[in-house]
Amino acid sequence: MRLLTHNVMRNNASGASKATSPPRITAVTKVRVDDSSSSSADDDDDGGAGDDVVRREVEFARHVLPVLDWDSLLRAASALGLTSLPESVSTELAEDEGFLRALYHVLMNVHLVDGMLTCEVTGKEFPVTDGIVNMMLEEHECE
Repeated sequence: MRLLTHNVMRNNASGASKATSPPRITAVTKVRVDDSSSSSADDDDDGGAGDDVVRREVEFARHVLPVLDWDSLLRAASALGLTSLPESVSTELAEDEGFLRALYHVLMNVHLVDGMLTCEVTGKEFPVTDGIVNMMLEEHECE
């Protein structure tokens, strides 16, 4: 499960209607960090294709930044051992290409493979197995 995916998740149980942030990552068994697709984009022998990759990644991060739940992203990244994200994002930082490339990497290349998510409102736990979150609710949780 990518950190971008985690950032938009919400517990839809009837008792969790006040949940405005994603379930917390409360247990981490396995994490995968993929190579950044732009790490090889710095090579000059690719005919400029690497520049396009970097440009797309930077633009993606720039456009998704305003809708991110930043505090939740910080907590999730910290739970996975990533502590390099800033506490807040200034307008200058939001335009910095290096920061946007790093943000893209955190959002798209860091995966919780096995672990547990826990809703802060209801305490319900959602297991993550092979990168897939089981957010199935019991019938009584939907009423």
